[in-house]
Amino acid sequence: MAVRDVAGRRYALAAMDLARSDGSFDSWARALDALESLTQRREFVDALQADGMTDEKFVAIARQVAPELRPIELNLFRLLRSKGRLALGPSIASYFTELVDAERGVVRARLRTAVPLDEQQVAGFRQRLAAQTGATVELEAEVDPEIMGGAILQVGDQLIDGSTRRRLQRLRQELTAAG
Repeated sequence: MAVRDVAGRRYALAAMDLARSDGSFDSWARALDALESLTQRREFVDALQADGMTDEKFVAIARQVAPELRPIELNLFRLLRSKGRLALGPSIASYFTELVDAERGVVRARLRTAVPLDEQQVAGFRQRLAAQTGATVELEAEVDPEIMGGAILQVGDQLIDGSTRRRLQRLRQELTAAG
């Protein structure tokens, strides 16, 4: 996940207001994904903000990454560059994704298990989460042998650790405290 800060959130909120005004959520999401790609590494940002980088060169590079950029989206890129704030790209994209999810009633969750789950099991988790949250759930399932057994579920900032590893740690703590 990108480093997020208050300035990135402000730009994301501004982009969200523009997206709401004309329903261009998907276009803005693509544009901000492109911004994130352009600015994900410090050396990319340094090159794009270097003294020798003309506005024409910058626009050409942005259009190579995202040929479908609308003028208003390109203007955000140019504004960030002129203010020396291109490094905010990943933060802006991350916050924008979160804002669009909230607008659309989507909750993102991550499920880690010790063994692979079949699609029916993943769908069962997704349905239970949807029933509990009242939202559409986008669930990412992954295998993590380190947890030994059980599952770890992260929904937004909430973490539910039902792993065997965690249960053993708790048992060890209880036995140590009792002894």
